[in-house]
Amino acid sequence: MKLSIKKMLMLCFVLLGLSIPQISLSHPFDKIKCLTENYPPYNFFQDGRLQGIAVDLLDVMLKKIKADTDVQEIEVMPWARAYHDVLYNSDTCIFSTTRTEKREKLFKWVGPIASTTIALIAKKNSNIYINSARDLSNYRIGVVREDIGEQLLLAAGMQLKDLKRLGGVHATRRSINKLNFDRIDAWAYEKNVALWEIKKNGFNSDDYLVVYKLFDGNLYYAFNIETPDELILELQTAFDEIKEEGIHQKIMDKYLR
Repeated sequence: MKLSIKKMLMLCFVLLGLSIPQISLSHPFDKIKCLTENYPPYNFFQDGRLQGIAVDLLDVMLKKIKADTDVQEIEVMPWARAYHDVLYNSDTCIFSTTRTEKREKLFKWVGPIASTTIALIAKKNSNIYINSARDLSNYRIGVVREDIGEQLLLAAGMQLKDLKRLGGVHATRRSINKLNFDRIDAWAYEKNVALWEIKKNGFNSDDYLVVYKLFDGNLYYAFNIETPDELILELQTAFDEIKEEGIHQKIMDKYLR
């Protein structure tokens, strides 16, 4: 009869008359601190609970790998602060994060959660015409600090001082108000999130449109670069199984249909 190392150690303690020490059975993921922001329909706090496509997918993943982490304990904070924390602190994760060439080597990735379009959103009656990146400087463009929209505009040649930056928990709502009251000409943000937030804040999303597309890509869970490869592989395997089983599509349909 073969005994595991753990059972052999316990047997030795019994035979020697020693008390059996507590052996931790916690999963490696349980020491990971997950951070997110309000970014519907992917992750958002509503009706007293954290929900969204990325939250539901993570919950299923954690059950598959038998981790004890409760997704309702995930901390919601301003994006810039969360992004900085995961860049510089081990055992951390942030979602939903757009995976780009610039960010590729900054994190370790699990996903993709969903496809994403980062665009400039403007009012339909704004008469904004942008044919190339050279036209961007002609307009007042709002961004959320450290968000992918800001990073893409900087990569396109805009200067940080020329962007209308907002931070904090209510940055999206304040951006929408600025856009609605013509204090900015356009807002650089994820298309689905922007239109969801516009509607949620009492405006008609049909009154807004995409005037320029900055990037098409995918959203991921981004882990601190020191996260063990074994854990990333285990999570990616669980995520792939969720897609194969059709659970991923069911969760997408729940929020997007």
